[in-house]
Amino acid sequence: MSNIIISIHIPKTGGTSFRTILSNVYSKKLWSNYERQWSKHDVHQVQIPSNVRCIHGHFEYDSFDEIFSENSKITWTRDPADRTVSLYNYIIDKPDPNNKLTLEVIEKQLSLEQFIDLPWVRNQGMNYLKGSSPYDFKFVGFVETYQQSLEKCAEILRWKSIPEMVWENKKREVSSNLHESLRKKIYKLNENEYDWISTAKSIF
Repeated sequence: MSNIIISIHIPKTGGTSFRTILSNVYSKKLWSNYERQWSKHDVHQVQIPSNVRCIHGHFEYDSFDEIFSENSKITWTRDPADRTVSLYNYIIDKPDPNNKLTLEVIEKQLSLEQFIDLPWVRNQGMNYLKGSSPYDFKFVGFVETYQQSLEKCAEILRWKSIPEMVWENKKREVSSNLHESLRKKIYKLNENEYDWISTAKSIF
C-alpha cells in the first residue's frame, strides 16, 4: 500500500475546517472518524477502505503505525491559551451529554480559571502528540497563520492546487483579553505543548 497521510486533529485547532479541505482534495479516498480519541490499542476495531489515501480524526500519534507501516503524519497547532479558551467556550455552548468530563464543567459551573486546572485540560495537545517530535511530522500547521500554513501543506503534499481557506466554525475566540496572570498560568500548565509548538515553528 502506498504512503498514507495521517492527519491528527487536536481539538480546537481548525481541524473541522481542514477536514473539509481534505475532503475536497482526496474525495472518497479520505477516511474521517470522530467516534473517539483513537489509540493503537483500539484502531483494529475499525474497517478502513483499501483505497484510502488520507486518514483524519482525533488520533494519538502512533495510533496507525502498526496498520500502516508507511505513513506521513500531519497536524495543526494553536496557541494553547487560545485553544484552551476556545475549548472552554465550546463546552459551555455545546455540552456533550455523553462526555462525563465535559458534563463536570457544566454541573459544577466551573470558571475558566478552574477549568484550566483540570488534569485533562493541561497540555491537552500532548495527549495526541506524546512520544513524538515535530521532526517526525511531514507537516505542522499553525492556526495563527492559517493561509500561509495551508499553502505550505499543499506544497509539501504536492496537491495540484491550493484550496481556499474555509472556516466551519467562524467564531474564533482569542485570549487577548485574558488577565496577564491567567495567561501566565496557562503557559505554565501547558509548557510542554508550548515547547513542542516552538520547535515546530522553527521547522515549518
